[in-house]
Amino acid sequence: MTCCGKYIRILTFALLASGFHIMAFSQSDTLVQPGKNSTIENDSTYTIHSLYSSIGSGSNMIFLGSTISRDKPFYSAAVTYGYKNSFYASASASHIIGVNPYAAFYSLSLNYSHVFNSWFDISSSIAGYKAPSSLQETLFSDFAFINLTTGFDWKLIYTKLSFGELISDDRHGYIQVRNSRYFETPEFFSGKSKISFDPNINILFGDLLKIETTTGLTKLGSSPPFRHFKKIPNSTIKSYSYKFGLMDFEFSLPVTFSYDKFSIEAEPSYILPSFSNSDYPAPEGFTFFINAFFRIL
Repeated sequence: MTCCGKYIRILTFALLASGFHIMAFSQSDTLVQPGKNSTIENDSTYTIHSLYSSIGSGSNMIFLGSTISRDKPFYSAAVTYGYKNSFYASASASHIIGVNPYAAFYSLSLNYSHVFNSWFDISSSIAGYKAPSSLQETLFSDFAFINLTTGFDWKLIYTKLSFGELISDDRHGYIQVRNSRYFETPEFFSGKSKISFDPNINILFGDLLKIETTTGLTKLGSSPPFRHFKKIPNSTIKSYSYKFGLMDFEFSLPVTFSYDKFSIEAEPSYILPSFSNSDYPAPEGFTFFINAFFRIL
C-alpha cells in the first residue's frame, strides 16, 4: 500500500506539469516574474492567446538571497496563460526532495510588460506563495511579492532595474540590478530551431538581518522576513533588526535550445554573498537549473 501510494503521488505530480508554471529558480529572476520567462516573452509567433506548460528541476531554489528549499534539490511544474504577449497569469507547484507533503508549496502570479521603444520597457508583477501549515515553521509563512522593473537596452548590454516589496508579517524592500548580453545562433532545422545565450551579472540589495549580542558584537545575516527566526540555544543574542544593504552577486549563463513549440533551458549559476554568518548563512557557490517549456496553443 505504501509503495502504491508513492507511485500515485509521483503520477499526480507529473500530471501537474500540464498545469503549473515554473517559479523563481534563479536569483536573476527573483525581482521579476517568478520563473524564466525569456522563452515566452521572446516568442516571435504572435497570437492573442497563448498557453504554456513547463516542468523543471534544480539543485537549490534561491529567492531574495536565501534558500527556500533548505539547500535541497527540487522539482517544479507549471502552466502559464499569455494575452497579447504582454499579460501573463501563472500557477506553479514545487516538490522538495525529502520533504512531505509532496507539493511543498504553490504560487500564483500576474505579470504585465510593455515595450515603449527599442531601448526602454517596463514590467510589473504580483505573486503569492503558500506552504502547507505543517511546513510553515521550516520553510516559510505565506507571503506576497510586488515588483516593478524597468529595462534599458544599451546595445552592448541590457540592464534591468527592479524594485520589489515583500509583504508578510512585515514589509521589506529589495532592489536588483541585472546586466545581461543576449545573443543567439542562426536558425537551423529548416528554420525551426536556434540556440540562445543570456550571460548576466546580478546585484541584489535588500534587508539584511542585523543581530546584536550582549557583548556588543553586531552581525549581519540572511534571514528573509518570510522565514522564522532560528532559535539558537545558549546564545548571547540581544536583539534582531533589519538593515538595508548589499546582499549578494550572482553570475549565470542560461543556454536555451528551441525547436518549434518546445524549448529547454539549462542555467548554471554562481552566487557570492556579501557577508558571512554561521547562524544565518547566505547561499554561496554553484547552483544548476534545467527547465522545459511546451507551447500548447
